This record gives sequence, C-alpha cells and structure tokens, in this order.
Amino acid sequence: MEEESQLRRLQMLELEALIELRAFCQMHGMDFFLRGGSVMGAVKYSGFVPWDDDADIAIFRKDYDRFIELTAANEWSEKFEVVSYKYNPEIHCYFPRVLLKEGIRKKEGLPKNNHLGLSMIDILPIDGSPNSFMLKTFYYTRIYVYRALAGVWTMGIEDTVSMHDSTKKKVLSFLKQIRIHRLYSQVSIYERLDRLYTKYPLEQSKDIGTITGSLYKKEILPREWWGNGEELAFENHRFLVPVNYNDYLKQLYGDNYLTYTPSITQQEEKKHIK
Repeated sequence: MEEESQLRRLQMLELEALIELRAFCQMHGMDFFLRGGSVMGAVKYSGFVPWDDDADIAIFRKDYDRFIELTAANEWSEKFEVVSYKYNPEIHCYFPRVLLKEGIRKKEGLPKNNHLGLSMIDILPIDGSPNSFMLKTFYYTRIYVYRALAGVWTMGIEDTVSMHDSTKKKVLSFLKQIRIHRLYSQVSIYERLDRLYTKYPLEQSKDIGTITGSLYKKEILPREWWGNGEELAFENHRFLVPVNYNDYLKQLYGDNYLTYTPSITQQEEKKHIK
C-alpha cells in the first residue's frame, strides 16, 4: 500500500509538471502531444497507466529546439527543471528530461531514479524521415549505430534512466570493454544525431515521429496520424494526443492494446523506480 501511495504521489507531481509545461508552451505559441505510454493512459484509463511512474511528451521539431532554449533561459517552474545535454551533458541522454528540483525531492522524501535526481518526464522531438525505402533504411542504420555509440558512455554511469533491453545492454557492454568510446565524446554523437534527425523537414516527409524513443523505428508513423492532435481527458485535465491515436497505439503496442494487461513482473520491469 505504501508503494502504491508513493507511485500516486509521483504521478500527481508529473501531472503538475505537465500542466505547468503546457501553460509555458502555450504562452510561447507552442504545444505538445502526450507520447507512448501516456497516450495509452489517456485512451484506456483517462489518466496514467496505473503502474507507470513517468510521463512522455513529444514536440514538433520546429518548436522543440526553441523549447529547450526557453526553458533554459527562464525560471518556468518553482518545482521542476528541464535538463538537456546542450546545457548539462551529465544528463547522458539525447532528449531533455523534466526533473524534480533536488531541494524539493529531498524535502518530499522521494527516491532518485537518476544520478541527477528524480526524472519525471521525457521530452522527445517529432522529426521527419526520408520518403524513399532505400534512404530510410540507411537512415535507420545510421541512427542505430550512433545511438549504440552514445549508449556506450551511459553504461559507465550509475543510476541513469536506461531504455535498453537486455540484448542491447550486452552489445553495449562489449563495446565498453573494447573501449571504443575513447575515440569520441557522447556529446559529439548527440550532435551528429541532431544533424541527422533534422535533415528531413516535417512538411516534406510522408512519415514522421519520435525516432529518438525507445521503440525506435516503430515510432515513425504516417504524418496524418499525428495531424494537429486531439485533446483527450487525462486526470481531469486535457492534453493533445495523435489524432489517429488508435492506429498509433496499435503500431506501438499491438492490436490488442485495449485488452492486454502486462503481468505484475512485466509492470515492475517497466518502472524507473524499483
């Protein structure tokens, strides 16, 4: 019961951060979509997936870079902060994350899930992709290689939020053992990824999405599935989700996403706080 109570406290803090973030974005002429499991939560539960201990959002690339700059330059929240490798490489992640400020975390007696503190929300860009099959195949391959090279650095950092499954961790451990990471810096790989992700404009791409996410190329979807978004209820508030959220969720989680519930073990594996 105590564990459930803590999880709900985390979810309510994440909701508070989402509300503050959206107000800040709208004040600057931007908005964001819920992403991944947070879309699942909105559709199935009108709120958080009961066992989720984080949230995910996605922002069109044209607003994403400005968002990072604005949150770095402005004190947008008393409780939360956006941490990006562009201003703090110690985050060891390509995309920025919302963290609970460390003083607040300690005062609230909440655990850490990251060497920097308590990570609550992942913020991913929505990018375009090549239209031809051959170019797209090469694009995916380059991303996979770059992400692996960046991931080698993360393997040496304790208490980072990891998106890697057991197979990928074995590959990264091998690359770490042969010390390939001594040939480059993690930030230099992130900068290469940045150039690659921004190479294909959204408006010229048939398929767009959050290729930076944990589900990799499954997160690249027909542009019309995103549209301008549709607001759905989420914990008595409303946030944007992809306009074709049904097909979006089927692609990410399978045709049975509405009826499937993972086992208790699987639920625990998905949590960032163990």
